[in-house]
Amino acid sequence: MAALDDRIALVTGGSRGLGRAVALELARRGAWVAINYRSREHEARAALEQLQAEGGQGAVYQADVTDLKQVRRMFEAVFEQRRRLDILVNNAGVIRDAYFLLMSASDWRDVLEVDLNGVFHCSKEAVRIMAGRRCGVIVNIGSGLIAQLGQVNHSAAKAGMVGFSRALAREVGPKGIRVMHVAPGFFKTEMSETLSRDSIEASYLLTPLERWGLPEELAALVAFLASDDARCFSGQSIAIDGGRGAVEAEFGL
Repeated sequence: MAALDDRIALVTGGSRGLGRAVALELARRGAWVAINYRSREHEARAALEQLQAEGGQGAVYQADVTDLKQVRRMFEAVFEQRRRLDILVNNAGVIRDAYFLLMSASDWRDVLEVDLNGVFHCSKEAVRIMAGRRCGVIVNIGSGLIAQLGQVNHSAAKAGMVGFSRALAREVGPKGIRVMHVAPGFFKTEMSETLSRDSIEASYLLTPLERWGLPEELAALVAFLASDDARCFSGQSIAIDGGRGAVEAEFGL
């Protein structure tokens, strides 16, 4: 396991799902973890309690990533408490699925505000801190690289995140800061429990490994990218999807 001893990390949307798994894994490897949440304080507190029960250290911070003032206050609070920031994981996201002609302007705007503008706000504050020490890692968690029906807004935001990550990596690399984009496929989370068994089985047929990913598998990848073992990684977009992207690319799906 790649060690993250004494690193200071912040995970947006870290109260549940993939974000929670990432926060826990970073803490297991020695990082002090700031768990960000927007409105579900009880879930953030539960995540922190689990982290602490496993011997980890951290704290919870409320902020809406679409609000630059709130984001700035959160980063200032983390810096005041820990005096640096080594790792930022941009995980916060929302889903407002609808077919294009039925998609409202608010459905479009809400997704881009959180999934793309939120990444901009948090990354800017992180770079301000990291540049002073000339080191740091930003991992942006998007989604699979294949477009899905009813997700024009989501696809636009995530495609923007890919370009954002690559361009930012080029710009801040000379400052010692690495930036990566991680593109998960289907994972077993609370959201997946709302899908029918038939839908899940159908997705297995398009996945060479014939299963969905586990949150801890994605968390292990993020922890590796944040560690010194990945110190030559930057600017990449890395898919973790059980091979589904290769199948869909081959058949043009």
